[in-house]
Amino acid sequence: MPATRYHHPPSYCIINSVVKNIVAFFLFSSIFISSCAVAFCVETNVLLHLPLKSISFYCFVFGTTLAQYNLHYLIKTTAVQHSQRLQWSFINKTLHKILLGTGISLVLFSFLSFRLHHFIVLGVLGIVAFLYSYPLIPAGRKKRIKDFGLLKIMTLALMWTIVTAWFPVVNFSFNRTLFSLIFFARFVFMFVLCLLFDIRDIEIDRQEHINTVAVRLGQTNSYRLANYCLLLFVGLSLACCYVSPDYGSLTALLISAGVTFAAIAFTKNAHSDFVYLAGIDGMMIVQALLVVLFS
Repeated sequence: MPATRYHHPPSYCIINSVVKNIVAFFLFSSIFISSCAVAFCVETNVLLHLPLKSISFYCFVFGTTLAQYNLHYLIKTTAVQHSQRLQWSFINKTLHKILLGTGISLVLFSFLSFRLHHFIVLGVLGIVAFLYSYPLIPAGRKKRIKDFGLLKIMTLALMWTIVTAWFPVVNFSFNRTLFSLIFFARFVFMFVLCLLFDIRDIEIDRQEHINTVAVRLGQTNSYRLANYCLLLFVGLSLACCYVSPDYGSLTALLISAGVTFAAIAFTKNAHSDFVYLAGIDGMMIVQALLVVLFS
């Protein structure tokens, strides 16, 4: 008896397509990564046992992230082969402009809640973010920060750390030693996430002669470095608990590290934008939710 192929009913295909388009919108529009930034800010205050910030503050963090990422993808022209995100960006240039404007509007709405030293730091970060995407650095032909491999990953990790670890607590009194450990741990964790994206982009970066850490080390050694950095993150989390005993937060951070280890292993055989944007970037929200839950 000949085998017959099972066909999904039309209603299933329609629902599947709608769900996929909704997920693509949240991921590719950078709404998801902007939410990750807000979640990490909340996590910092929880780890330091400090009150949460005002709504305007979180609007600012969400807005700056939304504006920066939409600006980047508005002008981006190259990506890994068959990139769903780049294809989506080419089709939705107008939406990128709308989201860029939305992000800027949220930033302007939030300005009244900041002080002078905030504006100084934000001004520097804004310039760095602009130079990351626009080729204005005089080095032979004009280049972007992302064209310098090591500088690219260090800049990204440090900017994320400053915005999500220092910025939410700068006006509070807190344990300086604990804060330093949390700051360093956040930097290491963000370095791991950025490194995984560099590993995914290794071929396109080679073609564009961008000597990222992944290009220099190769894929195998880069994955090994990511795992070593996660072990360092675990060690820093243990040190945080030693300085200020909080076994709930420690449990959350250790679980987060374990989930990230699993995500690293999974990405070795899965390279789609959906996996990286939801799975790798999603580790930020996973960690923040775990910390809030266990604390």
